[in-house]
Amino acid sequence: MGITAILQRLHLRRASEWDPPTLLDHLLADLQTFPLFIVPVHLHFLRLFVTHLYHLFLFLRGHAFHPPSNIPPIRVVCISDTHNYELDLAKIPNGEGGLLIHAGDLTDDGSRESIQRQLDWLGEVKRRKGFERVLVVAGNHDGWLDKDGARQVLFGEESKGDAELTWPEGVQYLDGMAEEGENGGVMTIEFEGRAKGRKLNVWGWGGVPRCGGPEHAFQYDRASHPWTNRIPLETDILITHTPPRHHLDLDLGCAGLLAELWRVKPKLHVFGHVHWGAGHEAVYYDECQRAYESLMARGADVPFPPAFPSVFSFPASVSGASQSASPNRQEPSSKMRKKQRPTNLVNILLLPVYFGLALSLYLVEVLKRVWMDLMDAVRVIWYGTTAVVWKWAMQGPGTNNGALLVNASVTYGNTGKVINPVQVVEL
Repeated sequence: MGITAILQRLHLRRASEWDPPTLLDHLLADLQTFPLFIVPVHLHFLRLFVTHLYHLFLFLRGHAFHPPSNIPPIRVVCISDTHNYELDLAKIPNGEGGLLIHAGDLTDDGSRESIQRQLDWLGEVKRRKGFERVLVVAGNHDGWLDKDGARQVLFGEESKGDAELTWPEGVQYLDGMAEEGENGGVMTIEFEGRAKGRKLNVWGWGGVPRCGGPEHAFQYDRASHPWTNRIPLETDILITHTPPRHHLDLDLGCAGLLAELWRVKPKLHVFGHVHWGAGHEAVYYDECQRAYESLMARGADVPFPPAFPSVFSFPASVSGASQSASPNRQEPSSKMRKKQRPTNLVNILLLPVYFGLALSLYLVEVLKRVWMDLMDAVRVIWYGTTAVVWKWAMQGPGTNNGALLVNASVTYGNTGKVINPVQVVEL
């Protein structure tokens, strides 16, 4: 057993990127940032410090928004990543005519039978808890719903002709990417009961950045994500399976989705996928958030310039010239050695110059990175402080007009235990 495995067994290092980093992980990541330890600047810990400070500012700013006082609120109950598990109805609050949202990964095996059992259970929850609608998007473990991808990998080509799922009344599947038309797949819900007369626009899709083999459903490459200009601007509630990058995601979320959030700014975004990210977080789409995301997106690594010539390499131009001059003649080894010696000697003599140049380029990159990171950190502190002071000194409580991100995973980390609390939002 290697040292890494021992540290993981002792819970001193995380077992995978889907687990939260330990203190030792943070320390090792900081040391790996500068492989030659030339400049003792700890960019990784700077990010860790700013992350905690940013969330402190969010806490001090209070709730992202409050339900309107002059009209009845709409209750939105959010769950995700049930993985075949049927929650005890006592753990799910009454819907009061609102919405129940399931943000994907209904199952583990993705089979038709497993998904159907989850849908039947959601239909029962709707009836017994009094929800207006139940809205569902797929997750990467819901292979049957990915007809042209994971379904064929998991269950064979013949599965195309199998019977389709039976959706209970009031339980609806959102696949916004497959919808065409003027509304771009957005669903407008008109409420009865407590919130009679109110409307909400909802859009959803369960795609995720590539995280496994072809047996995982609805995957896409991060570099060619499908989110740009895809979510309708009138969307009030966005439902995805993947989180946006840098928010409740262990840094595994999608940067393309985050950029789309800045364009659309939905009031509520519900997702799952990263179990350890479960919870909720306010977003204001302001300069404080922009600076925080800029810092986190840059990464702490400053790669050392790899442009070192080989000391014993024979120049391509010389070898090419000799080969073209006499393609069929073999040079005597003694003559070859004589040709190589000056070249090798020059390379050896110039090695300090090469190293000094590479080191200078590296130090320039380090100083640029330190400057950009410090400027972003200062912006987070400045804009965060002014936002808190403005809110409490000038506006008072209950005046925020932000939005809310909800990681609704009910599965506790990678333990397989469904014990995370159900998230409830009043709109």
